Amino acid sequence: MPKAGSSTSKLLSSELLCVFCNEYEDEKRYGKLISNDGIAAHNFCLLFSSGLAQKGEDNEGLDGFLIEDILKECKRCNKLKCSFCKVKGGSIGCGNSWCKKSYHYGCGKDNGAMFTYHGNYSSYCKKHSLVQEDLPAEERKTLKPVDTCYICYENLNTTISPTTILAPCCTRAWYHRQCIEDMAYSAGLHYFKCPLCNNVDEWQAEMLRIGIYIPDRDASWELVPGAYNSLLQPNLECVADVCICPQGRSEDETDGEWELIMCETCGCQAVHTQCGKLKKKDKEWLCSMCRGTTSGSSKENEVPHEPETLRSENKRQSSSSNSVPPKKTRPSKSRSKKKALAKGVKTLDNYFTVTKQSSTGLTVSSDSQFNARFQDG
Repeated sequence: MPKAGSSTSKLLSSELLCVFCNEYEDEKRYGKLISNDGIAAHNFCLLFSSGLAQKGEDNEGLDGFLIEDILKECKRCNKLKCSFCKVKGGSIGCGNSWCKKSYHYGCGKDNGAMFTYHGNYSSYCKKHSLVQEDLPAEERKTLKPVDTCYICYENLNTTISPTTILAPCCTRAWYHRQCIEDMAYSAGLHYFKCPLCNNVDEWQAEMLRIGIYIPDRDASWELVPGAYNSLLQPNLECVADVCICPQGRSEDETDGEWELIMCETCGCQAVHTQCGKLKKKDKEWLCSMCRGTTSGSSKENEVPHEPETLRSENKRQSSSSNSVPPKKTRPSKSRSKKKALAKGVKTLDNYFTVTKQSSTGLTVSSDSQFNARFQDG
């Protein structure tokens, strides 16, 4: 089986042309343009040429395709006209044994031909290309004639065609074929999955079957040089209210009094060992944000030059969160009964007092007034 994308061959400049398709270098469309001994060819043109086999090692010829075999294939395909552009050099033939069409790699891509980037690297013209299984008739009746691609969010026709793809895992999820090809080329083998349900196995198997090229490499965003340097080496400064370092807040010396100690919880802020009055043996520090959410933090971890307003606010919040509101207790039933009994006795005494006042001809409104007048009389 041919081995695609070997890194042992020397890459060329865009001035050279492929001996099969006579096109310049375009890695996304044709694969890498590689050369040896003055012979240049695209990787995909080599892999899909019908009369070419990979007989050498990876470091021989062009990724294992020997130079003498490439020259023989050029002589063979120069006798064949491309079925689409009518120019000689159509080295790729349709995988159907009854079909006599031959074409350049680029001409086949532009005219609906399918290329399977695995196994024997076979190609099929538009008429004989492998198609997806359509939805059942009952589901097809309820399907909208026009739906939305879940990658570019533009409209597409919900019919099986060389330009549309039906997801094998998500029901009724349609995509443009070009959107899937761009996504696969960018994500690579390790990150290429269904955009909706994140299915990997079923999704990749179907995409390979219908001719989607999935490069065996890491994702393109993982290959950018220095893409994550800002995360690995954060640009920190001393956040003390008054930094006493002579070299400034950005100074960071190793194992010294001006070493920047990051917050042990979030790692987003830092303080100098001297500015934070931290112990040399136990360099632990919490920023003001993490102190408000972390319990059990001691005053040794605080920045000594923190503003008074912020410190009082944090103290007020911590005291309010730690204080327990007084518990409301309901009086017991026995106590309530005693109060009601005492109230009834007092009411009864007032009744007898008023009765006594009526018999003597006095008009009083309370027992105390009655006693005062009775003594005067």
